[in-house]
Amino acid sequence: MRIEAHALGAPFGWRISRGMLAGALVALAVGTSTLVYSEPAPTDVLMGGVIVGLPLLGAARLGPVASFNAALWLVIVALGYLALLMPDVPPTGLMHQVVTMFLALGSVAIAGYIAKDPEPRFRLVMAFYAAACLAATAAALIGYFRIVPAAYDLFTNYGRARGTFKDPNVFGAALVPALAFLTWQVLRGAPRIALMAAAAMLPLAIGLLLSFSRGAWMAAAFAVAIVGWVAVVTSRRQRDWQRLATAAGFAVAGLATVGLAAFQVEEVRGLLEQRASMDQSYDQGPEGRFGGQQKAIALVLDNPFGIGTHTFRTVHHPEEPHNVYLSMFLNAGWVGGLLFIATIVFTLVAGLRLALRPGILQGPVVVTGAAFAAMAFEGMVIDSDHWRHVFLLLGCIWGLADAVEPVVDPARRQGD
Repeated sequence: MRIEAHALGAPFGWRISRGMLAGALVALAVGTSTLVYSEPAPTDVLMGGVIVGLPLLGAARLGPVASFNAALWLVIVALGYLALLMPDVPPTGLMHQVVTMFLALGSVAIAGYIAKDPEPRFRLVMAFYAAACLAATAAALIGYFRIVPAAYDLFTNYGRARGTFKDPNVFGAALVPALAFLTWQVLRGAPRIALMAAAAMLPLAIGLLLSFSRGAWMAAAFAVAIVGWVAVVTSRRQRDWQRLATAAGFAVAGLATVGLAAFQVEEVRGLLEQRASMDQSYDQGPEGRFGGQQKAIALVLDNPFGIGTHTFRTVHHPEEPHNVYLSMFLNAGWVGGLLFIATIVFTLVAGLRLALRPGILQGPVVVTGAAFAAMAFEGMVIDSDHWRHVFLLLGCIWGLADAVEPVVDPARRQGD
C-alpha cells in the first residue's frame, strides 16, 4: 500500500510507501543510537517513534521468539518495580526501571521490523549502526588528539576517548557490533563492499584502543574471533580461503602498525601500561571493584526480593557492582535475576544455533550472535543493563530467529 505525500510530494508526483517511512524511522533511531550523554538519551525520542510507528504502519510482525522474550522482560521490570518498595531506595530507581522497559519495547519493535523482511532490513539497521559508530569515533578522535582543542573535555574522560557517550567503557563496547558486522563484510561481501568495510574498521579499531576499556578490548577480540571461526568452518570455495588469508594478513599488519604508533605517544603508552594491569587501586580493596562484587553477592543471598534499583550504590558501596547479573539480582530479586539470565541464554541459543546453517541469513545471525555473546561475556565485569547497542542486538537476534521459522497468519492459511 502506498501513501501520497500530500504536503510536498503530491505536486511533483512523489509517493512514499509505508515501508520507506518505517525504514526512515528505524534508520534515524539507529543512526543516533551512539549519542548517549544522559538518560533518557536523544535517540530514545526517535526510538519512541519506532515503537509506536511500526505497528501503525504495518511494518512489523511479532513472532514467538520476540513474544516470549518480551514476556520475560515484562516480568523482570515488574519485579524491579516491586523492589522499589524496599526501604532506602533512591528516587532515581523509578526512572531506571522506566528506561529499562522502554529499551525492552524497542528491542521488540526492532525484532518485529526485521522478522517481516529480514535480510534487507538487517542490512539497513547495521549499515546505519556502523555509520553511527564511525561518527562517534570521529568525535572521539577529534577530541582525543585535540584537533579541535575545545572538544577535548567534551569527547574524553580521564584521558580516555569516549566520543559521544558519557563513559569510555560504553563507547568501546558500542564499537563491537560494528566491528563484527564489518569483519563479516570483509570476509564474505562483494569486493567493493569488502574494501569499504576494511577502510571503516581502521578508525573504529583506533577508537577502541583509545577507549582504554579492557572489557571492550576482550569483547571485540571475542566477537571478531567467532565471526572469523565461522567464516573458516563454512568456507567451501578457494577464493574464500584466499580472502580470509589476505584479510588476516592485513589485520595483523594493521594492528601491529597501530600498536607501534600508539606506543610512540607517551600519554597513550602510559595509559596502556596502566590499563593492562588488573592490580589497580579501583579494582582492589573493600571499596574497589572486586570488593564491591563481594558485597553484592552477600546482599543477593540475603535478599531474595532484591534491595531496589540504585540502593547498592547509595547505601552499600560507592558505585554499582560492575556485574550486570549481580545488578539484576539486586534490582529485581532472585526471580528477576534468573529470568534475566534466562533471556540472555535463550537469545544466545536462538542466535548461535542458526549460525552454521547455510543461507542468506547466516551472515546476519553470525554477526549478531557473536556480538551479543561478547556483550554477555563483558556483562560479568560491567553494568550493561542500559546499553542501547545490547538491546539493539537483542531485537536483531529475535527478529532473525522469527524470520527463519515464520509464523503463518491463520487467515492467510485458510485462504490457501
